[in-house]
Amino acid sequence: MSRIPAEKIYLEIGFRSPETYGNLKTIELLGVPGERLNNGECVVGNKTKNFFDTLIVRELFRQSRFLPNCNFEYLKIWLYDTEIGNNERGYSVPTLDRGDLEIESNIPDSKLERIYVLDNELTGEEYESWKRDAENLLNPLFRKFMAPPELPSLLSEESIANNPLIQLFKPIVEVIDKTNETIDKYAKMKQSLFFNALIIQID
Repeated sequence: MSRIPAEKIYLEIGFRSPETYGNLKTIELLGVPGERLNNGECVVGNKTKNFFDTLIVRELFRQSRFLPNCNFEYLKIWLYDTEIGNNERGYSVPTLDRGDLEIESNIPDSKLERIYVLDNELTGEEYESWKRDAENLLNPLFRKFMAPPELPSLLSEESIANNPLIQLFKPIVEVIDKTNETIDKYAKMKQSLFFNALIIQID
């Protein structure tokens, strides 16, 4: 009997800044994985919400405090996988073009590889100032997505379950997983990240 694939739901969630200082007040995230409750309501689980709050939202609000001349008040952020087409994504993202700012990761081990900032149609000194503020605000995100090295596929949970010989390594794998989660409670979520880029609209 063929299995019915699990429904994939992607939602939009908003955050208001708790910071007293800093001009950035609102962040919206789009493409966040959600789930459908028995009553039909679609929600984002607490663990997922906390993951994005800690790694993206709180970091941006905090960083905004240190950029008093940056006048960005609102960010709209799409989670974006550069490796798949729009028809496979499950939600819409803006079309990128040559005028958009591309910021590449300055952290080699980051799972977040690049950030695209949508063209704001500024020119000259205004553009250079905007670009500098965008890079100063967004660059710290790359280090938040550093993840511990993944175990070889031979030692994956599925391989261990299906191979009695490899099951001998299960205690070692559990110790490694536990150590990683002690150091970084989001280690597994970073390792299985479903996006490698962000698209950001700044207002």
